[in-house]
Amino acid sequence: MRFSVLLLAVCILTGCGFTPLYQTTDNGAEIGNELSFVNVAPISDRLGQVMRNHLLTTLNTGSDSRYELRVQLSQDSLGYGTRPDAAATQEQLTITADIQLVDITTETLVFSDSMFSRTSFDLVLSDFSNVVQREDSAERLAIEISERIHRRLALYFRNNPDTSVKPAGSR
Repeated sequence: MRFSVLLLAVCILTGCGFTPLYQTTDNGAEIGNELSFVNVAPISDRLGQVMRNHLLTTLNTGSDSRYELRVQLSQDSLGYGTRPDAAATQEQLTITADIQLVDITTETLVFSDSMFSRTSFDLVLSDFSNVVQREDSAERLAIEISERIHRRLALYFRNNPDTSVKPAGSR
């Protein structure tokens, strides 16, 4: 019974046009190879360094770049919940990333998007604990956004084969 349900699910997925994101496209290009042609521009602040390092690792960028990814990060926090002394008991942290993918040769904007991620955490009486918790939360959000940027760029290259970098030896 389980096998027949699994077989039916596979048949339905193939019938609806589902294709894996990292499958080789019709023109022979692979999404992973295309992402390696994206250079990540430096991002300001410590949080930007964390995000850039994660993007460099996931995109597997090489020395031969065709695109430059530019990221602007902004961070916002909001305290809510109050104790009897009017101090906040929780903090909500939001990080927003405005991204631009620019063709290096023509300096034209190829793709832009804005994405955000949000988390909240409890505030305690120790200032040191609050700072460590805020920094840890911000780093986790930056990594989460960088993974979303990676997936979004992969989808962009999958859906726009005309911007794809051709593999060596093809015309």
